[in-house]
Amino acid sequence: MCLWTECGFFKSMRDYEDIKADMIGRLDMRQVAEMCGLVMRRSGQGVWVACCPFHAEKSGSFNIGGKKGFEHRAHCFGCGWDGDIFSFWQELKGCDFKQALLDLARAAGVPMGENIEWTRPEVPRVRQPEMRPDEESEHRMPSLPPLRHLRREECDQVAAARGLDAEAVWLCARRFRRMAFSMWPLYERQGHWMQRTCGAVPSWCAIDGTRKVAEFRRLDNEKYVRQDGGTIKSWSTCGKNWPVGAADMNGRPAVLLVEGGPDMLAGYHFLRLHGMLETVAVVCMLGAGNRIRGEALPLFAGKRVRIMVDADPLKDDENAKKRKMPGMEAAAKWTQQLTEAGAAVETFAVGPIHAPDSLAAWGRGEIPAAEVQIVHPGFHRKDGELVKDLNDLALCSQDVLSSADVRDAFRCWDF
Repeated sequence: MCLWTECGFFKSMRDYEDIKADMIGRLDMRQVAEMCGLVMRRSGQGVWVACCPFHAEKSGSFNIGGKKGFEHRAHCFGCGWDGDIFSFWQELKGCDFKQALLDLARAAGVPMGENIEWTRPEVPRVRQPEMRPDEESEHRMPSLPPLRHLRREECDQVAAARGLDAEAVWLCARRFRRMAFSMWPLYERQGHWMQRTCGAVPSWCAIDGTRKVAEFRRLDNEKYVRQDGGTIKSWSTCGKNWPVGAADMNGRPAVLLVEGGPDMLAGYHFLRLHGMLETVAVVCMLGAGNRIRGEALPLFAGKRVRIMVDADPLKDDENAKKRKMPGMEAAAKWTQQLTEAGAAVETFAVGPIHAPDSLAAWGRGEIPAAEVQIVHPGFHRKDGELVKDLNDLALCSQDVLSSADVRDAFRCWDF
């Protein structure tokens, strides 16, 4: 009998649905999440909550388990991810369903038999037409909400709202195809697109040709208003560990690696200002808490990568292990990954630079953040506010923008 009755992947003495049902009876979502290292807390009868492993967040919105019949499922109220133990394992481990079934069967102690023969039947395959940003379809469910190219006046609106060069935003959207337009932000839940905010809002999203991930923001730079009255500045689809633009570097020897959609726009702003768009590619990570996806790392081999470090404030906590500096931690994590992949990596901090010994003492819990010594105060915007990210740097005075430090950050790639 064929174990995969629908797909014919492998043969065994047991039926596929029988094995799946046996596993669900022995292994629930909480146990699988625990196997994967998720830290959970109880939130009602049969429900556990953890920080979502598929997007960066400070407080847990990943609900595990639930009422009877849902013990093997989980749902994230932050990014909309929803699935059972098999889809959870696939997403987290980057494997297909076949491998997820084998892994979880072993963990559950379900007998799979010996000498499994893997086969694929000869069946006709139908190729789904690729959805492009300017195509809208009412006849099938796309992998993303309906998208189209941004118009010139919409690019001008985004540029004005963020203090960026309008031509640079236009090039980002139309020449490099890193932006698309959506009339309202949606998220996918159980195969259906559900409206997440109150009313239709003109939005732009950071995206690339792979369509692996997208980050949506309002054209006017305001926050979205949720149905519960709360606000959110952006939202993203699953897959935030994919570096937007990594597959489209087109042979450029240098890479400007930034975090977040606005910094991606600012990257094009500064590279156009310094005439470096033909030499330097802009690549964007959508979340400091995410590691770069493994399949993308070989694309950086032999490149010179400069990481723009966000100036997140040091976050104190009585427990030294919970003290955080997200921007610096993200840069260190990405530096290690990229270096191991064969890239030359350098960082550029737009905010304060701390003395290493003093910073280490803070990390051990010996001193509070206020006592950490600062070697360089960082940059300040024209309004006196501290620069926190690359988009903020565009709002600085001409004296700051023409300084050697800033100029070399975009022109000098010999490291």
